[in-house]
Amino acid sequence: MSMTTGSGDGPSSDINVTPLVDVCLVLLIIFMVVTPMLGGGVDVRLPVLVEADKHKEGDQVFVSVNDDGAFINQDKYTQRQDFEEALKAEVSVAEGKAAASGYDGPILFLKGDVATNYARVRVVMEWIQGANIQNIALVVDIAEDS
Repeated sequence: MSMTTGSGDGPSSDINVTPLVDVCLVLLIIFMVVTPMLGGGVDVRLPVLVEADKHKEGDQVFVSVNDDGAFINQDKYTQRQDFEEALKAEVSVAEGKAAASGYDGPILFLKGDVATNYARVRVVMEWIQGANIQNIALVVDIAEDS
């Protein structure tokens, strides 16, 4: 019993999916590489510091504070309980990733907008303390030498 793929006297109507699969795999790899770089929280104007130690980049959680509220990565929170629950979940994932890569530095980075009232940033710091997070780093801009 032999099978043939065509009569040989005309074009085949079979669809060649190999190029489609190749394109999909390339797109998947591109998205896998680019997606981790998209995080980092909401853009806020940071205070400027003259001297600071640079921290090693690793798996962290970014909390941003501006006049609109507190943000964990890109998600906005205005209620303490919701914020603490989301923060605990995000920090748990980040700590696991950091431990797997041998990173012991600060896990949570707090970014406060320079134009935002300090009292608002202080309230968010109390929320973070209520979530029992110990490894916190405040993010500032470094003054450029002129």
